[in-house]
Amino acid sequence: MANVKFDKDTHTYTIADEAYPSVTEICEPISFKKLDALSKQILDNAARRGAKVHEAISEFVLTDEYDIEEMESDLIPYFAAFIEWWNTYRPTTLFSEFILGDANLGYCGTCDFIGRVDGKIVLIDFKTTSSVDVKYLAVQLAGYKRLLDARGINIDEAYVLHLKKTGAYSYRKIEPDYEWFDILQAHNKKMRCKNGRK
Repeated sequence: MANVKFDKDTHTYTIADEAYPSVTEICEPISFKKLDALSKQILDNAARRGAKVHEAISEFVLTDEYDIEEMESDLIPYFAAFIEWWNTYRPTTLFSEFILGDANLGYCGTCDFIGRVDGKIVLIDFKTTSSVDVKYLAVQLAGYKRLLDARGINIDEAYVLHLKKTGAYSYRKIEPDYEWFDILQAHNKKMRCKNGRK
């Protein structure tokens, strides 16, 4: 399997120096309508917060260490919600911020968390948004699960862990929607070809 590279600054994935779309890019058409209603500042702040919370979680699940007092104050409730979930479910980490790609499938992506919970191998996507779009998640998780299948990593169930600014969380099982993912991937391929990209 070819080595997948990810450039954080440009959010670009490459396999053998060739750019491939991400699961996020493929799913963009079903998120645009909601995002168009928000200001750029709100979107930028949400993206920054989400990235920093994901980073803190990944560090914790890989090292079992954290210093909540060194965290920016607006991030603390989200991380506290994660710690509460962690202490309740006691997962075993298999992968965190796991970068995947497959040239045959034609796309790449980064899975937030893969681990063992209650004896099952689970794929979990972390969200720090004010609400969770279940349809979007079903499509997004289908893309990730297909990449994992291609690597021989069998996932029993997929979930969203919604971390809230109140310090609470919700943990919900999501059924991947492969049909919509296939539709959106075909659309993405068509648009990339039309714009002179692979």
